[in-house]
Amino acid sequence: MTDTELGSLLEAFANYYWSVPVEFVLDKLKLWHPEVSERQAERLLKLCNGNNFRHHFRVVADKMEQPELVADHLLLFGEEDYRQFLAARISGPFRDCEEEQLLKMDDRLLELPEARKIIDYGKSELGLDDKISEELLMDCQLAQPYSLYEGISWVKFVLKKEQFGRIHFQTIDQVKRFRELGNELYLVLPNPVLRGWMPAEIENAPVPVDDIPERQEDIPDSHQDMDKLSALLRDLGMFNGIMEKPLSGIVPKRKIGRNEPCPCGSGKKYKKCCGRPTNQNA
Repeated sequence: MTDTELGSLLEAFANYYWSVPVEFVLDKLKLWHPEVSERQAERLLKLCNGNNFRHHFRVVADKMEQPELVADHLLLFGEEDYRQFLAARISGPFRDCEEEQLLKMDDRLLELPEARKIIDYGKSELGLDDKISEELLMDCQLAQPYSLYEGISWVKFVLKKEQFGRIHFQTIDQVKRFRELGNELYLVLPNPVLRGWMPAEIENAPVPVDDIPERQEDIPDSHQDMDKLSALLRDLGMFNGIMEKPLSGIVPKRKIGRNEPCPCGSGKKYKKCCGRPTNQNA
């Protein structure tokens, strides 16, 4: 197994669990890939704490009972956010997971009937194309674990993320329907706050905060916000037509994790926004 292949597998662990004991990961590696030596794995884990390594996770050992493999986006917002996640994470064993399931998590997500409902809703009710409807689904997938450990409404979390995006909810009924579909999805998605378990698999699983805007005028208007941002960029002499595809192609100053929020402010995952290959953004 090459370092690149091993790094991709370790990154998949971080994406699935967000934070998982290194010992748990090494035990799985021994089971799945006995040809990988402990020395190779430990060397790679050390490399991942360097600034220039391509895989987007870190190993955190400070103040931990045992070192944990942690997704970059959990550490992006600072130590407090990570502590909050650990405090909210349920106790007990981590959910067992097969290698293929880890490596193809996004593909499996699109196969879920509950996920397809959100994509179809985006196209039929919000007038979105296939790509933007999938981005709405990814926002939902990311928002629910975040909101669970922060104790906030996942729906409002998504609405806030969409403030400078291309998705616009026009009525409270649209938001309510989106909440219904999202709550169905929540039950069948592996949740990092639940140590990788699906809420449907856990007795008395925590329920996301059920809160949506009370009035139609409280729904963030992404169209108005985009106009304001365009005007600001024009005033600064920075506007060059990029607002047709919001801030597409921005090059971050540092290496951004594929599953981190995009630095352009769209609220999308980096891999689904400016981190896409150029020919996909066209």
